[in-house]
Amino acid sequence: MGLFNKIDQRAGVMGKMAETLGVDFAEKITQDPNMTATYREAVMRCSHCKHDGECTGWMAEHPHSDTTPDYCRNKDLLEQLAQS
Repeated sequence: MGLFNKIDQRAGVMGKMAETLGVDFAEKITQDPNMTATYREAVMRCSHCKHDGECTGWMAEHPHSDTTPDYCRNKDLLEQLAQS
């Protein structure tokens, strides 16, 4: 898989995890344009994760949740944004 395809795929995974927690990155970016860099960093962290299969399986079983799996590299960020 090429680099851009991987980043695109992981942006989708990370976006789905955000939705699972009720986080709308588009809204967050509209409220604070600096969130664009935070979003980009989150996608890059996700792209280095070794739990892709586990993550997509977890999301299939948890369409809504207040927390992410412990292995999520964006756990703290997503849970914090879900509370704000």
